[in-house]
Amino acid sequence: YIPSDSKYIRNSLPLILSQHAFSVSRFLNCVLSLHLIKSKQYLAFYNFDIERCWDKTPFDSISQKGRHMKLAVISDLHGNYYALAKVLAFLRSQEIDGIIGLGDFVTDGPFPQRMMRVLREMQEEFPCYLVRGNREEYLLENIRHPQNWKAGSSTSGLLDYTFRNLTGQDLEFFEHLPTDGVLVGKINESGRLIPVFVPQEEITPDTCRESLFPALRLCHGAPGELRGNFGLHPELLLSHLENLDAAILLGGHSHKQEQREYAEKTYLNPGSLGLALDGVGGHAHFAILTLENSTWQIECFQIPYDLEGYLAEFDRAGLETHGSVLARSLKRTLTCGVNYFYLTVKRVRELADALALTDLDEEVWKKAEQELK
Repeated sequence: YIPSDSKYIRNSLPLILSQHAFSVSRFLNCVLSLHLIKSKQYLAFYNFDIERCWDKTPFDSISQKGRHMKLAVISDLHGNYYALAKVLAFLRSQEIDGIIGLGDFVTDGPFPQRMMRVLREMQEEFPCYLVRGNREEYLLENIRHPQNWKAGSSTSGLLDYTFRNLTGQDLEFFEHLPTDGVLVGKINESGRLIPVFVPQEEITPDTCRESLFPALRLCHGAPGELRGNFGLHPELLLSHLENLDAAILLGGHSHKQEQREYAEKTYLNPGSLGLALDGVGGHAHFAILTLENSTWQIECFQIPYDLEGYLAEFDRAGLETHGSVLARSLKRTLTCGVNYFYLTVKRVRELADALALTDLDEEVWKKAEQELK
């Protein structure tokens, strides 16, 4: 019962109880507080069955229709607008509710403005929840501290090409992307369950606990580490999963599709949409999360796109004149799905006996290329 002069409490308590999972003790505290209100007139909850909310999860209060949700997860596009256009066409047929993007949207590919156009079209068509990757960070760092990138350099030519072909508006867009955060479920004004992104700096101990669906942690490499690589450092992944507040950790960077379970948590890498390392080539990798009965179901996809058409764009853009050996390594990686981009960089470092690649002689790059043929 509620005092009749407590109109706000009488109207709001059913909503509060239906949106939060109250423990027995918290519920009793709530009832006790109401009895302390000084009033002689009481009236019953109208059309509200307390037993229905007792020990229920927040998910139980949402309509059956509102419980279903589909979110696509994409990462590591690297400027491949051919692959993105193909994936978006597929996603339209899946009637998805939004797209999660885990960074590395640009750099290395031809005609960066075309990729930015498709990205904007994607944002206009779908609710998008995007975080920054290390490639966007490189571009922004070049604004803060010029990196002396040079056209025609295997070391920095592709980054220089991308930077010169982006507008101030594009770079501002990347500047405003968060580096990581969590996606939680909340009820909007229409009473519908929707995803809401909470950036890392705004996360509290209650953020994931109060989510109306199992919370999703978003990052590019690892939480707090744009270049964190779980493929190279599996112990890093186990540590993050062990301390994870969310149900699922979503990350990219390695370009390899992967799903792992540890400490009752899940790690999902959707793979690379634009530069997949699958030993095949010519396929865009991504995933779809489907919310069913308060649980996320994961399905991974690999779909072919017009690789020949995309490679022809490299020639039209004259990308080899900008990126030399690394541009050719990129084309080779796209064709076979083996990471010749990384293998070439690794071999150059070995030949030059240096971790930094700044201003290395092009002959070193060409020698590495020859050895890897």
